[in-house]
Amino acid sequence: MAKIKICLDAGHYGKYYNQSPANTKYYESEMMWKLHLLLKKHLEAYGIEVVTTRSSIDKDMDLTTRGKTAQGCNLFLSLHSNAVGDRVNEKVDYPIALVPISGKGDELGKKLADCVQKTMGTQQDGRIEARRGSNGDYYGVIRGATAIGVVGIILEHSFHTNTKAVNWLMNANNLEKLAQAEADLLAAHFGATKKVKWYRVQAGAFARKDYAEAQCNALQKAGFNAIIVEGE
Repeated sequence: MAKIKICLDAGHYGKYYNQSPANTKYYESEMMWKLHLLLKKHLEAYGIEVVTTRSSIDKDMDLTTRGKTAQGCNLFLSLHSNAVGDRVNEKVDYPIALVPISGKGDELGKKLADCVQKTMGTQQDGRIEARRGSNGDYYGVIRGATAIGVVGIILEHSFHTNTKAVNWLMNANNLEKLAQAEADLLAAHFGATKKVKWYRVQAGAFARKDYAEAQCNALQKAGFNAIIVEGE
């Protein structure tokens, strides 16, 4: 199978962009920066190559240039949280994937939006939307990715104008869970599987067998497959 390569974009630059009116400690730029690094980690665990549009949260880039960073990739994915104006709105919480007008990102976009809905537990279902501009795709990052033959998707992780949604996103464990769920979905979509690592803990290398068992348990908790083998 050919190497899978995905370009991740953390959306807005800077730490303090798009503050939530529902919880003023939340900034879209900061939270999506954290999420894209977690997603990168989980995708790489599948052997997927990941490139990011920006090396620093403080680096600004032109929209189309960000999209074109995905040259040679299977997907450009930009992570965001949405907003309804600048006030709290508890009625709207749907995740949405903004996809190319070509229709090429419809299937994956719907899968991603549904994944966010299921993981976050939003009241409203995930959906997709394609928006046409005067020059093709309305959104610059999608337009940039399309120009180099790559499917570009903007994934809105519910609304930071919704109290429940924004508080969920601010929980570090939830953010990790979200990144894992999205990585699992993308890996399944592109046919990537994790390479299983086995560790053999040599009982004879320890003064006592319970020390070997403790080492084996530690490896298993870290996500590795480990067994104890007898002998020197």
